[in-house]
Amino acid sequence: MKMERPGILVRVLALSVLVWFAGAVFSHAAETAKVISVTGDVKIVPKGRNIGVDCVMDMNANAGDWVKTGPKSSVRIAFDEAGDNVIKIEENSLVILRMDGYFKIQLLSGEMYAILEDVKSGDNFKVLTPSVVTEAMSSGWGVKSDGTQTNVVVFDNKVFVCGLNKDGTQKEEKFWINEGYQRHTVNFEDPGEAEKAPEHLVEWFKEQVLTHYLEQTLVEREKAKAKPQEVKQEETKPQDEKKETYKPPTANTIIVDGKEVNLLDYLYKKRLGNK
Repeated sequence: MKMERPGILVRVLALSVLVWFAGAVFSHAAETAKVISVTGDVKIVPKGRNIGVDCVMDMNANAGDWVKTGPKSSVRIAFDEAGDNVIKIEENSLVILRMDGYFKIQLLSGEMYAILEDVKSGDNFKVLTPSVVTEAMSSGWGVKSDGTQTNVVVFDNKVFVCGLNKDGTQKEEKFWINEGYQRHTVNFEDPGEAEKAPEHLVEWFKEQVLTHYLEQTLVEREKAKAKPQEVKQEETKPQDEKKETYKPPTANTIIVDGKEVNLLDYLYKKRLGNK
C-alpha cells in the first residue's frame, strides 16, 4: 500500500516543532553566567548533584546550580560577557541560579546586591525570596532575607516588589521602591511602607560600583596590552612637553573635561547610566 504524503497542515506543525526546539536549545545555551571574583569559601552545587565544588574565577554557573557562601566569603557573578549585569552574593548566603525564563535568582537566605546596567527590554531581572518577588531593569539594589522576612533597598533608579501568597503564588499588587529607599516585607504579608535607606549603606554600594568599574578597566587594559601597538616617536613628543605644566588631581578626584570632580561620584554615575 502506497503511503500518502503528509498534508500541508502536518508539515507546518512539524516545522513549528523544529523551530521551537531550536529556539529552546539556543535559549538554554544562552542562560549561562560566569564567576568574575571569589573571596573566601564559596561552593557551587551543580544541578542534579548533591556535592558542591569549590567556586573559582572564570567558572561557568548554569541554570539550576546552587551557590553557598561561608563566613567572610562572597562571590560576584556576571550574566553577560561584558560584565554589565552583575550580582554579588554576600557571606552566609544560599542562592539558586534559576535562569528559567522567569526568575533569574532565588535567594533562600542571606544577602545579595545587583548592579544592572544593560538589562534588555522584555527581560526584566527577577529575584524570588521567601517573602517577595523583586523585579527590575537597569538599576542598582540589594536584597536581604532570613527566610521569614525580606528587605529590599534601592540605590539607583527604581524597582518594584510583590508579596507572596501562602501557596507560593505572586500577589498582583506592585509596590515601587525609588532610589534611596527600602521596603521591609514579612512572609505572606504585603510589603511595608517605603523608608529612607541608611546613608552608610548607600555609600557602601557606591564603593561596590567603583570596585566593579575599576576591575573591568583593569581587564580591558590587560587585553589592550596583549595586542601589538605601534607608537611613533614624533607623536609622543608633544605629550612629553606638556608634562611640566600638568597638575595632577588629588587622591579622591579626577580630571574630566578639564574640571576636577569627585572620583567616587563620577564613576558611580557613569557606571549606572547617569552620564
